[in-house]
Amino acid sequence: MIRPLLIGLSAALLLALPAAAGPRKERAGRKVVVCESARWERTERLEIDDPRLVQERFVPIIEHHDAEIVAAFDGDRSPPSSRVLLHVARGAEAAPHPVPVLLVHGAGVNANHCWADRPVEQPYEGLAARLVRAGRKAFALTFAHPHGDNHLQAEALTHVIDRVRELTGAAQVDLVAWSKGGVSSRIYLSDAGPEGSTRYRGDVRRYVMLGTPNGGIDVSFAYPNLNYWILEHKTPAPLSWTRYLYYGTWVDAPERSIYGLGAFPGQAQMVARWDQRYGRTRSAGQYDVDATYDGTKGLVSVSLGIDRAIADGGDLIARLKKKPVHPDVALYALAGTHPWISGEVGERRGPSDGLVLVASVFDLEPMTKRGAKVARKDLRALNHLQLAYDPRANDWVVEALSD
Repeated sequence: MIRPLLIGLSAALLLALPAAAGPRKERAGRKVVVCESARWERTERLEIDDPRLVQERFVPIIEHHDAEIVAAFDGDRSPPSSRVLLHVARGAEAAPHPVPVLLVHGAGVNANHCWADRPVEQPYEGLAARLVRAGRKAFALTFAHPHGDNHLQAEALTHVIDRVRELTGAAQVDLVAWSKGGVSSRIYLSDAGPEGSTRYRGDVRRYVMLGTPNGGIDVSFAYPNLNYWILEHKTPAPLSWTRYLYYGTWVDAPERSIYGLGAFPGQAQMVARWDQRYGRTRSAGQYDVDATYDGTKGLVSVSLGIDRAIADGGDLIARLKKKPVHPDVALYALAGTHPWISGEVGERRGPSDGLVLVASVFDLEPMTKRGAKVARKDLRALNHLQLAYDPRANDWVVEALSD
């Protein structure tokens, strides 16, 4: 069981940030609680004194269930967005490379699933340990809400970057983001947050994207049977249906949906249409394809439609395309081409990792319009989950971050 070891002071009393990262506006205070961990050198809970970081809505299936993560959140399975965990990899603080690496997880998981010495349910060495072996100071974060609003998570990210710099004395970090984690990262790097949010402060050297849906995602609308897969596997993911026929009974579940009615705001923010380029699946056995995409009642479902999801998410993907990344940040992207996940074939209208189209990951041109350069983009025969933990993906990240 994790127990608090140290109550930190407010951010104003912590070590000052190096001036090399540029001017720093007055920040919300934060408290640091250091915790023991079985998977990390230690975990720190940052408690941020910012009223904008609100309590988001949870449903039971997306509450935290990892005992170590729950304990680090002070026993709270549904913590407010003002809390975020920073995980310090074993051996990280003694690693020689001067630029620390911060790992940002995707939707529905936490740092223990993705990056720890031995990720949960995986036989492989985690990316954090791999980076330490390569001489890098590796850190990871866990957001309060597994599917939270990306604007709120972008703000929490800035506090984690601050804390990593305080711990290491570094002026900049290298940011590695998998899947949804890349959306909050991009919001910060391109000053795309709402008024009053923290603007980019020159504190990121390289930005590495692993399966990040830069052009958005529409897979659960294009392949409606994915809704049944989510239900059958009890997967902590949103539905594109608000009502569905399940074993002969109609079930109303708007709280499980991707729309504003549900508890998945960060998912709605990632939705974008790909049917104009790739069409909609016509695979035999797919139920209610047009009804799901367009929004109406079908044979086994009721959907509000993809346009409603995009609107509920503030059309964030379209807005991000108008907000280039800061020109000093070097960009790296890795996309997967293996569409099979957990024994099931996923997105296959075009090359994909099973969830995110390669074309979406490589939709990088809007990010470069202020002069940021794409230093590297590659393909690997990996599915979406493998991009977070497979040794082939880990080795690629180490290469991308090497000088």
